[in-house]
Amino acid sequence: MTHFTLEDARLSRRSFLGGAAATGALAALGLAGCAPQQQGTSEAVPGTVSGSTETATATSFLTAPEPISEADITATKDADVVIVGCGISGMAAARAAAEAGAKVIVVEKSERFNCRGSMGSQLGSIGSTYQVEAGYPDIDTAALINRYMQDTLQMASQPLLKHWADHSGEDVDWFLELCDEVKLLGPGEMAPEGPLEGTVYLMPKATANTDGRYPAYATAMSVNFDPTFPEDAGFYYPMLSFQNAVEAKGGEFMYATWGRQLVKEDGRVTAVIVQDLEGNYTRVNAAKAVVLSCGDFGNNKEMMEVYAPQAVDLNCTYNCVDAAGEICNLGEGHQMALWAGAVMEKAPYAPMSHLSDIADVLLVNRIGERFINEGLGAQSLSNVIMRCPGEVAFCITGEAQGPKVLQPGPDAVKPEPLSTIDEAAAVVGCDAATLAATIERYNELAAQGVDTDFGKTAAALTAINPPYYVYEGHPGNMLVMMGGIDCDRACRALDANGDPVPGLYVAGNNQGCRFGAEYPMTAPGISHGIALSLGRLAGTNAYTLG
Repeated sequence: MTHFTLEDARLSRRSFLGGAAATGALAALGLAGCAPQQQGTSEAVPGTVSGSTETATATSFLTAPEPISEADITATKDADVVIVGCGISGMAAARAAAEAGAKVIVVEKSERFNCRGSMGSQLGSIGSTYQVEAGYPDIDTAALINRYMQDTLQMASQPLLKHWADHSGEDVDWFLELCDEVKLLGPGEMAPEGPLEGTVYLMPKATANTDGRYPAYATAMSVNFDPTFPEDAGFYYPMLSFQNAVEAKGGEFMYATWGRQLVKEDGRVTAVIVQDLEGNYTRVNAAKAVVLSCGDFGNNKEMMEVYAPQAVDLNCTYNCVDAAGEICNLGEGHQMALWAGAVMEKAPYAPMSHLSDIADVLLVNRIGERFINEGLGAQSLSNVIMRCPGEVAFCITGEAQGPKVLQPGPDAVKPEPLSTIDEAAAVVGCDAATLAATIERYNELAAQGVDTDFGKTAAALTAINPPYYVYEGHPGNMLVMMGGIDCDRACRALDANGDPVPGLYVAGNNQGCRFGAEYPMTAPGISHGIALSLGRLAGTNAYTLG
């Protein structure tokens, strides 16, 4: 067997994408995606998106790696359901499968469960007991679903969205029911400083805006929203309670272990080959199914260039690190699924790249001209600025608004007040007369109370008078790349003909059909919420449907 050092285990993005350079002794077992006509060769996976007839042989991640040699596999484990990736969706799949009666093995390349919500985040649902207690308004789920479908250009799967709408409340209750203590915070109340000592704090966000042009429903609750103590914050305690529950039912967690290749026998996914930090390979058999929940591909520039070229230059900042100290979210789960015969959902895909809400302010391009209704949501504004010349826009506020940061963060600095339009134009880099005309027109619209130029609501129109404050804004940093494997309403991965790949399920950010062309602000917190709900569904179905 080839010997690996710790440095060998620290696979770079490029070395991983190049595939395993092992011999082809497992070809007879049908290594997923590898059915080489000659031993020692590898095949390109046809199609970059669902239904595509193209073959991208020059794109390395679409070429299945050589099969890992049977001689290099040092151990074998058996399970009913194997889950690769242990974020919120993978952990939900694990507990759901275990509760259904499955022997579960979970593979995760980090040192523990690895959820971006571990440092505090929103969880979106409808009708949880905590939302009812906090006085959330009733939600017309049909109206929410129809608006969400409209906002995603009808590219999301309505059956999957309806499953979230119908089950998310009970799923959130399920997510929190094993925790030692769950405390609902009152209006304006914050989680206490210092260690939380096992308590989960929920911060309600019960306000909604369903009457405007860009509705947002009251779906989100913040969970321990304080990143100053990451081990005790966010989803940590619910996730830990799930791990304990799975282990109590005989489940096993293989941390610091990488999923490398799927194995297919007679057209069915039956196992996954994994690798530990020392380089040792283990075959983990799945009598029922494998669930891939390995995260997105936002840190894989090659995949971004293929599937989301409009967002390839966005900086992916909301990251996790594996046990070897390498950045995560490289699309390994997507690749394994492609090699197994699955396909990606049809493009375009949506980057989650938020700006702050900057209603009540004037937004101009680098020419000094207004170009948009500034009352859009944070995600939509990011999309708009991404398409501006130079991918830049400038936020201008005045005396009535005061300084307001376009893109807040730890490095944000409030600008100095500017007494003249000439000074403001110098910051923008535009002609002063052009900016003066823009501000004059904006003030006219504010005075008449009707935005006949861009349709901004009257309540958000306030004249801009000196002193002026100017902020340079760019598309927001990308939290996650929303795009994944095509799937059906049971979370089964689909092939190019739209048929399920037997024995293969997808969840979380490996799963397509959730967002389509846009990550809308229609249902705040839905990214984590739908990962929880569909992860639970995938885990149950992986065992009961196989």
